[in-house]
Amino acid sequence: MGLMNIDRPLIGITPAYSYDEEKIYINNGYMESVNKTGGLAILLPLTDDESLLMDVIKRCDGFLVSGGPDIDAKYYNENNFAFNGTISPLRDAMDIYITKKAFEAKKPILGICRGIQVLNVAMGGTLYQDINSQIKGQNILKHSQNAPKWYPIHEIYIERDSIIWETFKTEITRVNSFHHQAVKDVAPGFVVTSKAADGVIESIEYVGQFAVGVQWHPEVMWKKDIAYLKIFEYFISAANAAKSD
Repeated sequence: MGLMNIDRPLIGITPAYSYDEEKIYINNGYMESVNKTGGLAILLPLTDDESLLMDVIKRCDGFLVSGGPDIDAKYYNENNFAFNGTISPLRDAMDIYITKKAFEAKKPILGICRGIQVLNVAMGGTLYQDINSQIKGQNILKHSQNAPKWYPIHEIYIERDSIIWETFKTEITRVNSFHHQAVKDVAPGFVVTSKAADGVIESIEYVGQFAVGVQWHPEVMWKKDIAYLKIFEYFISAANAAKSD
């Protein structure tokens, strides 16, 4: 009996890292979401060795920049204020390098939570280091929920003619929320494709190639509502198209 011809696009997922335990790890939802939608998920090694990372860029067909701690504000030319949280120097260096090089190589990128912020900073944008401290004059929503991870806590308002609109086919939906930082000045070439009611940016995408960032965590939502899996389907479809070019 011959082997099945399975040729899934290889999706590199950026890892979380514990400095105390010296362990890399990832929440399984990222892997499950990629594999369920036709990709082959691999957890990337944590390194700032650019020769290794260039090999990773060459071999992978797409990249998922995962959630995690705050980004060092030096990457967008600011000081770290008191309300900036935990920083992971190795993750910052690796995530930003991979994002820039994958973008240059036109490899699809999906950024989730911290990932949307990495995408924006790597390509020249800035962040609010803390939403509640830095956005004044309006009622800020609860963006760091005390509810089950899968539970959609607030609405987002989606722009038509965007990938996010195509995934939901609606102008308003609800998402979960686990962040205190957010996209501020949007990187050149990117457009805002959804916002929360308080104006906080919830998704961005690049015009002309698949580089999409979402502030919510669809990887823990789709088992309750399959609509949240759709963004991974679009991502894997883009990786397949890039693979065959």
